[in-house]
Amino acid sequence: MRPCICLLAVFIAANVSPAETIRLPVSKDNSIVMVDGEWSENAGTQGRIRIKGNQHIVAMAFDTRAIAGKIVDEATLVCVQGDNNISGVTISTIATPWDETHSTGLTAGMPGLVGWGYAGAKFPAVIGGNGFTLTEHSPSDLRDGVYHWNVPPDAVHAMTVGAAYGLAIHEDDSDYGRNPTIFAHEQGSKKPYLEVQCHDIAGDTPARPSGLRPVTSNDGVLQVAVTAPEHAFVYDVFVDDVPLGRHNIPLAAPGEQQTIVIRDLPEEIAKRDQHHVKVIACSRTGQTSQDATLVVSASGIGILPVVVDGDAVEHAGKMPMPRLWVIPVTDKYDIEGKPVGDLPDGYRSDNAIFNGERIRLSAAAGEVVSFQMLLRGENSVTVELTLESLRARVDWFEAVYVPTDGRRIPDPLVPLSSPLELTPDQDRAIVADIYVPFDAEPGVRHGTVRVSDGRRVPIEIDVMPFALPRAATFFCEMNGYGLPDTVQQYEALQQIAYDHRVHANILYYSHRTAAPGARKTNLDMRLPSGRRMDNRRYDDVQPGAKWAYWDDFVAAFGPYLDGSLFEDGHRGPIPAPGFYLSFHESWPLNCRAYYNGDPDAFEAFKATPEYAETYVNVMRDFVALAKSKGWNHTGFQVYFNNKGSREELTKAPWILDEPTSYWDYRALQYYGELTDRGREKAAIDPSVHIDYRIDISRPEYCRGELDGRNDFWVVSSSAFKNYRRLVTDRMRRDGLRVWVYGSSNHVRESNRDIEAWALDAWSGGATGIVPWQTVNKNGKALVEADQLGLFIFDKDARGETTIDHSLRLKAFRDAQQLIEYLNLLQAQQGWSRPQINAFVHQHVGLNATVDKTHEADAGTSRYTVATAAGLERLRFAAAKLLSE
Repeated sequence: MRPCICLLAVFIAANVSPAETIRLPVSKDNSIVMVDGEWSENAGTQGRIRIKGNQHIVAMAFDTRAIAGKIVDEATLVCVQGDNNISGVTISTIATPWDETHSTGLTAGMPGLVGWGYAGAKFPAVIGGNGFTLTEHSPSDLRDGVYHWNVPPDAVHAMTVGAAYGLAIHEDDSDYGRNPTIFAHEQGSKKPYLEVQCHDIAGDTPARPSGLRPVTSNDGVLQVAVTAPEHAFVYDVFVDDVPLGRHNIPLAAPGEQQTIVIRDLPEEIAKRDQHHVKVIACSRTGQTSQDATLVVSASGIGILPVVVDGDAVEHAGKMPMPRLWVIPVTDKYDIEGKPVGDLPDGYRSDNAIFNGERIRLSAAAGEVVSFQMLLRGENSVTVELTLESLRARVDWFEAVYVPTDGRRIPDPLVPLSSPLELTPDQDRAIVADIYVPFDAEPGVRHGTVRVSDGRRVPIEIDVMPFALPRAATFFCEMNGYGLPDTVQQYEALQQIAYDHRVHANILYYSHRTAAPGARKTNLDMRLPSGRRMDNRRYDDVQPGAKWAYWDDFVAAFGPYLDGSLFEDGHRGPIPAPGFYLSFHESWPLNCRAYYNGDPDAFEAFKATPEYAETYVNVMRDFVALAKSKGWNHTGFQVYFNNKGSREELTKAPWILDEPTSYWDYRALQYYGELTDRGREKAAIDPSVHIDYRIDISRPEYCRGELDGRNDFWVVSSSAFKNYRRLVTDRMRRDGLRVWVYGSSNHVRESNRDIEAWALDAWSGGATGIVPWQTVNKNGKALVEADQLGLFIFDKDARGETTIDHSLRLKAFRDAQQLIEYLNLLQAQQGWSRPQINAFVHQHVGLNATVDKTHEADAGTSRYTVATAAGLERLRFAAAKLLSE
């Protein structure tokens, strides 16, 4: 009896009652469906509800009145098993109120509430660590057909004090060949319940929150800062006496300054110029502080910039050229002269750069400008361009028309042949790239385009009084797989990319590097010396090694990495903006040789610590190498590309590229922490920059595993469209850098979609785009339409490899240069992100649809309202302001 007496004495001394167990009944539940074609389905009245990977997440709410004012010590969610087995779940709070019989994946079903808390928000946006929700992984404890899942006590506290609206139960695995279920609360004796161990305690009342003040945000989101008092657990926030949505309010962190975002207000309140904000701190037992108040101004957050007339087009002259037309390089006509995309009648002779008589271009210093000439005729001709008082490099190309959808459309570009064969009834398209020097003085330069049959076209180039930066500030990374045969070919590829202000990033390992005896990398290009890189030696890293063999790596990539490859290029020596390093789960060491079968990467290598140690050691060795070589501005990337499976022993145990299950995200967290350890010196001495890159198409399902990391995410086009706020909130909160990946437009579609895609990504805060699989190695893109091939390998008459490129690469260049205009303009005008976006939207509509051919497709963005005229007006308007 004595231990009980002592325990009772402790409770009395602490003014704490003995613990008690209370069963909280489920008040509502629903299986929220997130499957294409089923997003609007409701399962709120079914007797069994499905928990299935990312496709069916269960929402539950509980009657918590019995534990009001109590402290929760432990909590267990008890559910009766239906079909199949669930090995574990992630349990999180729900940040938005919802209705059992009307909620779906698209809406909480509550009157007066849009989406799941805000317009466009889907269910995943307010669970799983998103929207300031609590999350915890819970392995299944299955006893006699009943699941017992641990629930974090603070999740129960949050529900009890009204800071959460139930729990979301999300299965760990993503095996969609089965349909796991549990019994719902309609099933009488089999209904779920929450078992809570708790006790009464005379808790302290929080003091008033301090330091309440407005926060200036360049992204235009209205925010206030507050410092949480002791004993605070959550905040209640009111804006003009209206409760602020919980998905905008962090849990309180006593003693820390925190930021609360003011948004998603009723329309009649949102349009006010100022708001009265009230913040109250609340303890875990529901005791509330006095309120802290602040009046904040909303004016200036989204004020539209002055509308600038961007129409600098000189319209059609009186004497159009015979069978000669000039159009912007981003537009195109098929071989019969029919437009590709929505181009107005007469556009061939009346557009932004041609009035039927004269070509007129404008350019910043350092810009590359182009025109596309469409020619018909009876004979063979030659074409030349002469410019007065402007020493500019000029490159000529002719377009190859490839079949697609019953038409022949220009896409591949090859060096202009001389002479050029013309026919009277079909177009021949030629392109001129004009490299305006960085030291060009402002003013109009004159010249002439001469066709050898006597046709002459005057040309003017208006050099404007500002210059583009030599190094890109918005990145277009051309994705590819498998290095070419020689370093010479690799450098030729990069030279084409450099000329278009983009870069090619080529991955050089495969999905099956985990197979016994498999090559970990494929670094075997032929070096300039004539011998091949010693890939065997490069991969031969022993357990516990503190360094690797880098000699051939330096010989192959050094000039590209430090930029000396481009010493004589138009922009000078620009180091590689993006470069995959060879670090992945099977380099330096093969992961399967050390993997113990545990799905948790943090447990999988504990018995073989040399696996992690070697990774960290070799990473540190590379940092030292990069510093010694002066690779100070190179965009190195550590990237885990492999799509694995625990069952397929030739692959990685996890899906690390476009992760899907809980274990995939956790593995990325594990490798991220290893990378952090390896690049510690780089973090202390930022002369070497190494990003931990994650390619992610499901940012909504991280389940809290990647929180707090300022990594580099490459987000799919569809995810950036559907969960843009979720991604931008992470950018603001964690300092995350984001690029957007997808596919280039089809050859049969307008190349203006590329410009719109880049603008759309940039307007959302992304700093780059990544078109997928851009290298066509077999030359087929020269004879048939290839949506992906922007760089095209071919053979010349001697059998030597040559590299051509797509007309669409000009669209990426023009998009990049346009965004340079906008970045310069934003800095010049001091505009916020909403203000510069408003400037863009005055001219260009960026409402996109994302086409996907299958679930894992990167997605192709289409912009039907981003017209050629609108994009040209935007460029002229930006240039006019910059010139003033």
